[in-house]
Amino acid sequence: MKTKYFYIFIALTSISFSLNAQTKKEERFVQLVNEFNQAIISTDSTVLKNLVWEDLSYGHSSGLIQDKAAFIAGVMNGPNFFRKFELQNQTIKVSGKNAVVRHIAIAQAVNKGNPVEIRFGNIMIWQKKQGKWRLLARQGYKL
Repeated sequence: MKTKYFYIFIALTSISFSLNAQTKKEERFVQLVNEFNQAIISTDSTVLKNLVWEDLSYGHSSGLIQDKAAFIAGVMNGPNFFRKFELQNQTIKVSGKNAVVRHIAIAQAVNKGNPVEIRFGNIMIWQKKQGKWRLLARQGYKL
C-alpha cells in the first residue's frame, strides 16, 4: 500500500516540475513580446533587428505584408508611431523549437500627428535557431 502512495507522490511531483518548467518558458515569451513592443515604441531598430529572423513575414491587420527590412522601415518612418501597448488574453504554446503567442492588442498610437487607439488580434510565431528565439512570423487581424 505504501508503494502505491509513493508512486502517486512521484507522479504529482513530476507534474508539478513540468508545470513550473512550462511557466518559465512562458515567462520568457512574455519578456520577448514586451521587449519587441518596447522596441516598436522607442523605434529602436537595433533591438528589432536582433529580435526577428531575416526571413520574417510580418502581416498587418490592414492586409499589408512586409519582410524584415520593410517592417523595420515602417516602425522608423511611420505612418503610425506607437506610444503604448496593452495586451489582453495572451496565450503561449511552446512546441519544441517553435512557440505561438496570441493576444488582443490595444495600442495608443499617433498617425500623421493625430492620436489613435488601435485594437487588433495578433498571432506571433517565434522560432529557436542557433540557441536564440526570434520572431519568424506575425499576423495581425481586425476585430
